Amino acid sequence: MRKLSIVLMFLFTTIITLPVFGGGSYPDSLLPELKKYPIDKYIFGVGVSNKAGPDGFKEAVADASKNVAMETIVRVANVIRANHNDLNYDIVKEHYSSVMEDYCRGRYAFPALKLEGLKARNLSVDNLHQVSKTYALVYIERDELMNIYASHVIRIEQEIKQRLRIANNNEKTLDLKGTVNAYLRTYPLYESLKEAEIIQIGAKYLPNYDDAFNKLVDAATRTEGNPLPHRSVIKRVEQLEQPIIVDKHDIANAVYSQITYSGQRHMSNVKVSLHPLVYKDSEMVSPFAVELTDALQQKFRWTFVDLAREFKQTPINIKNLYDDYPDRLTPSIWHNGDEVTIRATLRNVNTGEFHGSAVVKYLTSQLRDNFTYIPDRYEKVQKEKEVFHPLYIVSEPTRSNTDTTKTKNFTQYESSPIGGLKVDIWTNKGRGPLSYTEDDMVTVYARVNQPVYLRLLNTHADLKRALLVDNFPIGPENVDKVVEIGEFICAPPFGVEFLNVAARTEKFDAIETYEEGGYFYLVEQDREKAIKRFRGLKPIPKDGKEKHFIGPKPILDEQPDFQQIEAQLVITTMEK
Repeated sequence: MRKLSIVLMFLFTTIITLPVFGGGSYPDSLLPELKKYPIDKYIFGVGVSNKAGPDGFKEAVADASKNVAMETIVRVANVIRANHNDLNYDIVKEHYSSVMEDYCRGRYAFPALKLEGLKARNLSVDNLHQVSKTYALVYIERDELMNIYASHVIRIEQEIKQRLRIANNNEKTLDLKGTVNAYLRTYPLYESLKEAEIIQIGAKYLPNYDDAFNKLVDAATRTEGNPLPHRSVIKRVEQLEQPIIVDKHDIANAVYSQITYSGQRHMSNVKVSLHPLVYKDSEMVSPFAVELTDALQQKFRWTFVDLAREFKQTPINIKNLYDDYPDRLTPSIWHNGDEVTIRATLRNVNTGEFHGSAVVKYLTSQLRDNFTYIPDRYEKVQKEKEVFHPLYIVSEPTRSNTDTTKTKNFTQYESSPIGGLKVDIWTNKGRGPLSYTEDDMVTVYARVNQPVYLRLLNTHADLKRALLVDNFPIGPENVDKVVEIGEFICAPPFGVEFLNVAARTEKFDAIETYEEGGYFYLVEQDREKAIKRFRGLKPIPKDGKEKHFIGPKPILDEQPDFQQIEAQLVITTMEK
């Protein structure tokens, strides 16, 4: 992207006041209430609304429930990420991609996952102190949640067995169409089963990462059992129904057929929010993905909102979108050699119900045209994305054992603790997956829950890193408000780009750059060193310590001396 303007007069860039972040910074009077729910025994979340009364409580409960769902998804995503060197890593990612939602921040930030059994409290009413907002707490004991979904597994498996018996009976009477349809009707049930499996892992306080991943591997690779695993049912459908696929329209037709026949209700008047088709779990959009997305819209003929082109997302109207277009179609491509798998799930965002699912496989050699499935420089880009994986970093002063000088004790988390610093970043097209065409305007927004300084880095498609914004101040008057950070134009080089933002509670030290073509590029080219420069942490003294912690995080009794939180967006840019 090419920089057009950076708006530093942040007082004039505020668009609108929003509800504060769930899990953000709360009044001190609420913390004793949260302490009643120790994180080793409870899963809980806090939601906030600027409204009062029943409407405010309802909004705050929905916000808190969303935060709990996000925390559950993130925990299992961390289990999978921690095993990225395992031979079954890609298989597990593909198997659980529809329910994990971690490959798209636009979905991840508004998960369709609805945890059952959550209890709710209105902290603004229960607490004796007067607060200006409505704070809701939703909570459940971890053991209770695991038991609920263990029961769900049994119930879902029984439903699957019933569908499979119908399929077997149809097959005996040579009713081919009835057999295939009965098998397809199991697809949404299998997705519900996968979700119940990951919730049981996400509900644990500190899951054993190896054991948890092995359970996911077993479920993803199993080919025998009662009920028959999803992998084997997909194989049976392939054997019974072999559609002729020679172009993108045939692919779209096959996806449409499976989605509609696997659905549990009438699909003629569906209003769908269509998310861009992404490559694996990368948030990247390939040239083929754009063409197939067009073909899908032509085939389905539902009432669509195309989030890549038609809908301008903000944190406010994205909720209105799901009220008006509650069904969300989320397709992805999984490419392995000559074999291509298209996965698509139709799901109601407001209820969490799976309304349809498709798994369509074919060989690239079958098609008349040659398509580019893999985003340009995919492997290098993936390494960049992984190295710049966002962290929450906190330090508090501690005393050295050898002298009285204060040192820094750094701790790195996968996300911010309850009561800690949070940052959100998005563009005029939302959070992802994001796709822009040459000369499109790209506006970048941010929101924080505490006063901070922002640093924004743009990794271009050629993997050169440009410092776009440094020490952008967001003061107390703009906390929990949308702030426009800058406006840019989509320009060469084209491909996959990254926007990385770091927000900290004190100013960043200067970072070494050089100017070229209007950009200020980082002098440091090595990835591992570049992320350290970007984070801007001073060297840790010999007596200081640094540790990385993944999992549930404690409630902050008070704000630490230093906090830093990061966020990342993946953007695919293309020529006209």
